[in-house]
Amino acid sequence: MKNYKLPFLGFALVLLIASCRKEDIQANNTTNNLSAVSNTAQWKSLSNWSSSKNEEITTYFSKVSDSSITSNVVNAGFVLVFKKNGSDIQSLPFQEKSSKTYWYYQVSGGSLRINSDNNGGQNLNAQSFAYFVISPEKLSALEASGKAKLDLLQLSFEQAEALLK
Repeated sequence: MKNYKLPFLGFALVLLIASCRKEDIQANNTTNNLSAVSNTAQWKSLSNWSSSKNEEITTYFSKVSDSSITSNVVNAGFVLVFKKNGSDIQSLPFQEKSSKTYWYYQVSGGSLRINSDNNGGQNLNAQSFAYFVISPEKLSALEASGKAKLDLLQLSFEQAEALLK
């Protein structure tokens, strides 16, 4: 069995970087609101999981519709996603060591897709997710204060909640 963890991690990192390029910024026609679009994150369990299987791995995915994830947020803002299992909270993307499950997400206008690369055996409906939609203006203010996107990805849920309220 070939080891596909590193290529999947690299692919997810490329997707993350490609979705956050500065040259994709379009003209900003929104008001100058410096707050995050979504100030508080609500924990949600997802029950609408679908799957796609290749030779070695199965990717499970669930889509969350959210009108606050506008094309402006996709192009110049940021979405920060967390997963909770019991009392354990992790910022996506990450890999669970025990189950070798890789969690990541994709953002598009009006929706958030949460992905899980694993070979089954995990109760996906038992997982809870929360996310913050960060407006382009709020992201610019955070970057001006020294918080890069990489810094945001490394925040704990409590730190993100305090920073983005």
